[in-house]
Amino acid sequence: MSQIVKTAKNLISIPKLGFKPEEEERRASVFGMQQAGKTTVLGLLEIMCINYANETNRPGSKSKFYSLIVERSSGMRQVAGELRQGMFPERTPANRTFEADYLMRWGGKIGQKQIRLPFCETGGEAFTGMLERWGNGQYAIKPDMEEADLIFDYILNTDAVILILAITRPLGLETEIGAPLNLPDVNAARLLSGIFGYKMEDEKKNPMGYRPIRGVAVFLTKHDAAERILANSHINLDTKEGLYMFMSKYFPETYATLSWYGLENVRFWRTGLTIETEKDPITQKKKGKIHPLRPDRGYQIKVDYNRNMPVGNYETQMREFIDWLKDTVMA
Repeated sequence: MSQIVKTAKNLISIPKLGFKPEEEERRASVFGMQQAGKTTVLGLLEIMCINYANETNRPGSKSKFYSLIVERSSGMRQVAGELRQGMFPERTPANRTFEADYLMRWGGKIGQKQIRLPFCETGGEAFTGMLERWGNGQYAIKPDMEEADLIFDYILNTDAVILILAITRPLGLETEIGAPLNLPDVNAARLLSGIFGYKMEDEKKNPMGYRPIRGVAVFLTKHDAAERILANSHINLDTKEGLYMFMSKYFPETYATLSWYGLENVRFWRTGLTIETEKDPITQKKKGKIHPLRPDRGYQIKVDYNRNMPVGNYETQMREFIDWLKDTVMA
């Protein structure tokens, strides 16, 4: 066990002192079940941060945006590079946590606003034991708990929650891989309830050091795979009515939990990537094309080689998300 983890667990096991440090690092934690698209979302964010920075730093541009990614235990630059080559990222193993720091700065030399935003990407399955204890009324965080360091790092010490939901799962297009139940809505609602519950307990016991959740971002991933089903159901996720129809029907527990937190503090974005297709030699119908060089990565993503960008519906969403980080998380 590392000294950092030992220190974190010791801090949890004793009453916290009633003061805040002068400077606090803003932190956003990414949650989602295995293969829900967490790594892909963060890779697309890296691509858009780089593109946004390069666009705003053209000669004569009045607005400025600067971005730098500091890889710690994750190869996020590799993920972005592979997406540009039409490859989905390698699947994140269950019960593993990967971290990267996104550094962002807005403005010119005068009036710059800089943030350091660590992203912690871990599977929801890693919190199974934590949620079971919470459900059984075991709210106390003790240093001998296996999940104590996770709770401290990714819940008590976070300022925002980024929730990744694969919309294909409640539609029956794929199963909830690695989860205790093949019930996507129940798993997500339990995860959110545990996060909010631990935050409420921390507010009571540590009012001076408590870090409130400043906002929740929900990414509805794999929209490309479910687009036809949603269209046949007259559900348009780009509208408030369509979003409500989808969430209240397919993620009712999760939506109710988000409503309890306050929907005015929640933002939703749908994302999807365009898959290359080919004709089935037998049926002559179009089907997804497996990546020819890396079949282990699944389908091949269509790439705009003129822009060196994966093709899909994500660019506007990521720009809005970057602005949301600045205006909400760093406010």
